[in-house]
Amino acid sequence: MNRQKALDILTVLPLTKVEDMCSSLRSTRFGDKVDLCAIVNAKNGACSEDCAFCAQSGNQGEPMMELDELIDVHHSNSDAGIHRFSTVTSGRGLSGKEFQRICDAASAGSGYCPLCASLGILGFRELKLLHAAGVSRYHHNLETSSAFFPSVCTTHTWDQRAMTVRRAKLAGMSVCSGGIIGMGESDEDRIDLAFSLLELEVDSIALNFFVPVEGVSVTGEDISTEKLLRIIGMFRVVNPSAELRICAGRDKLAEMSEKMFSFGVTGIMTGTLLTTEGSQYEEDLDLIQRAGYRV
Repeated sequence: MNRQKALDILTVLPLTKVEDMCSSLRSTRFGDKVDLCAIVNAKNGACSEDCAFCAQSGNQGEPMMELDELIDVHHSNSDAGIHRFSTVTSGRGLSGKEFQRICDAASAGSGYCPLCASLGILGFRELKLLHAAGVSRYHHNLETSSAFFPSVCTTHTWDQRAMTVRRAKLAGMSVCSGGIIGMGESDEDRIDLAFSLLELEVDSIALNFFVPVEGVSVTGEDISTEKLLRIIGMFRVVNPSAELRICAGRDKLAEMSEKMFSFGVTGIMTGTLLTTEGSQYEEDLDLIQRAGYRV
């Protein structure tokens, strides 16, 4: 795979050929299985960063969830059949007593579904502590290409995000990383992001389709369902061994939602999201079965 072939997938290759290619890659590596993950917004708002796509900066925010709440929500999601559960917090990077609370909650998770965490930009020491506490995967999106990133955030850099991904891998965790599609980036930016994720050897790719909400400055763009499927397919072909999950904005696929699996999607986020509406677990099970796949 090279950049020109990736661009062809996004632009000129017949859609049926893209689907056949992606379906074959998916089947070889992942069979007919679909992974379900869920998150909890453990600390909302009051973020110091100026990410133009996020509504969590500048507002008053809410107190972080208590330890027993964090434990309970992990256990209940595991009991419901979720394969992987992530604790997400707002801010540049979690620290102090709040960070310790996440570690304590992770330590209480033995016997339940694998734990992820998305706590912002962390150092190697903190990531090692997370892993030792029981967090098996760290989630940290690159969001977009390194070239386009300054257009949507100025309070930290793309390189800082990429370094956090590298540190998490070195700390012994698998990594989920991806970005947001539809913020005004070009096809070249999307290709850059896909190849950056390949270079970083991420284990799971999280794709979000931008959903405008109150408090964000990005207006977003209308992307056809065919183009969204091509984008999914491009990420699959560039990263044939990585899990590929669709998170926010999945409803933009509309009546083509079942098609995302044959274009390479191996996982979806279910339940409540961060600042946008999510989906119901039972509805997602039905979607997967209708498409001919299994949980």
